[in-house]
Amino acid sequence: MITGLDLGSGLDQGLVGFYVFFIFTASLANKLNVPFLTRDGGLITYSKFASGVSFGPNVSTRNGMMFLYTPGILIALYFFVQIGIFIPAAIMENRGALMAVLIAVHFAKRVFESAFVHKYSGTMPVTTCLTITSLYAIMSPAHCYYAQLAPPFKTAPGELLRSIGLVLFVVGILGNFYHHYLLATLRKPGETGYKVPHGGFFDLLGGVATPHYFFELIEWLGVALVSQHVNSFMLLVGMFLYLADRATAQTEWSKTALKDEYPKTRKHMIPMLF
Repeated sequence: MITGLDLGSGLDQGLVGFYVFFIFTASLANKLNVPFLTRDGGLITYSKFASGVSFGPNVSTRNGMMFLYTPGILIALYFFVQIGIFIPAAIMENRGALMAVLIAVHFAKRVFESAFVHKYSGTMPVTTCLTITSLYAIMSPAHCYYAQLAPPFKTAPGELLRSIGLVLFVVGILGNFYHHYLLATLRKPGETGYKVPHGGFFDLLGGVATPHYFFELIEWLGVALVSQHVNSFMLLVGMFLYLADRATAQTEWSKTALKDEYPKTRKHMIPMLF
């Protein structure tokens, strides 16, 4: 049901090495204070954690974030055009074409949010842009390429997992966008400083610090179920560890910056669990 990697292939060996590095960085870099790989260390530094970071030249955060995601769109669209299937019903039956659409939609949403939704006031290191763009430039084609290696959908388990995956993808991407919107509209015009976010899963079921991360994981789980290749599940594990680390840091930061205003019942990322 889930297609594995060919560990005799140099390409697949390289992919495993990439994910091992990604998972190590996501789970241990901050705990071990690995130079340049911590959330405030330069190479993967953005958002509020980029405040005060000097690691070569900086660019505006808005431009930097848009740059991060654009290659992911272009690569996915390239795969889509190369596959050459443009009829919606046929796309639904071709795993590679469908995966290319999902990946393009994911990154296009990110570019749209960076341009029109998020409120940015700071800068981020150019090194961060180049590093994260390189990661996405590996993840995007890996999703599209390896999805094509999985068996066709024409089996009951395959079709069922595709349907569940598409539902989760839509729920995840909409939930992620909604909570990004809540964050973007948190401050009224003229207001400055940080405020406690409310609404949606910021408050539901006890609330979490980063519901946008929670829904992003739901989205990536949907991608993995559509792909039905171990490559996508490896990425899901890496993303969980990476976002869990940032969610924990967000909680710690909020408790310090917002003090008694911050709800003590909130979990980090997953309602009622973590």
